[in-house]
Amino acid sequence: MGYQPSEVRAWAQAVGEPVADRGRLSYEVVTAYLMANPQITRGLAVEHGVHISTRGRLSQATCEELAVLVR
Repeated sequence: MGYQPSEVRAWAQAVGEPVADRGRLSYEVVTAYLMANPQITRGLAVEHGVHISTRGRLSQATCEELAVLVR
């Protein structure tokens, strides 16, 4: 599991987030995607060496940090 821009776009369109068909994804859209997909977020955190709990709710700050790293 990982970060796939095409999956982020599909998710954003499905939930009504404004997103272009091409180009770089916005920081806000990537952050919202990570908040909504904890399994993917946890996998990315491990991949990028970001400490994150294995259970419970994800913090906004952690998702923002990962959005900067992956987008």
